[in-house]
Amino acid sequence: MKTKIMATFAILIIALSIAGIVYAHWTDSVLIKGTASMGSITFGFTNIIDEWDSEDYLNYPAEKQTATANCYLKQAAVDPNTGHTVYKLLEFNITGGYGEYWGINKFNISNVGTVPLKIQNITVTVPAGFDLAVIMPGISWDVKNASTHNVVYEIWLYNETADVEDARAYYHDYMAPPWVLYYDYDVYLESINGTQIDKLGSIPTEMCVYLPETAQICHTYTFSIAIDAIQWNKWTP
Repeated sequence: MKTKIMATFAILIIALSIAGIVYAHWTDSVLIKGTASMGSITFGFTNIIDEWDSEDYLNYPAEKQTATANCYLKQAAVDPNTGHTVYKLLEFNITGGYGEYWGINKFNISNVGTVPLKIQNITVTVPAGFDLAVIMPGISWDVKNASTHNVVYEIWLYNETADVEDARAYYHDYMAPPWVLYYDYDVYLESINGTQIDKLGSIPTEMCVYLPETAQICHTYTFSIAIDAIQWNKWTP
């Protein structure tokens, strides 16, 4: 009987050993879940800093101050990541202009998104019947009557850098137009093209429109300027 029990026990051990080969390989697993939350670029105008014109600069008497140059911000856009707002359209309006009048508006161009950007292109468009001449790339353009080739207005768009501010302070010429800064005070005017604007950053920009004596009386001149931005590491000169 004892022998039979021992034989049975031996058979059981062998059976369990064989079964162990089949069933003893227990398994477990873990899981990796990933998300990639993308950043944003929301680029536009945020505020008008200042406005002045030739009537302020030359101290015209009150009865001689007949023209105005004003900016208005329109078409609000909100960045989905930061919740900050920019405006996609800036209207620059001169009212009651005349020969030798000019107006300047200083405003901020901003990136309220989370990804740094650089300004890639500046494109000026004028209506049919007018020619565009680039005087200083990215800074100054002459608009000419296509028939007479007379300059009817000039556009200046430039970065309001520390050099500009310092020159105005040094010469006590706080409303100096861009040609005075450039030709008289030897200030290098810098294009906003290629300028980097970091997350929630801004650059102060000045825009000047000048109407020479060759501008036509009782005429309305129009133009548009498209400013394109791209993520900073994709910018190409």
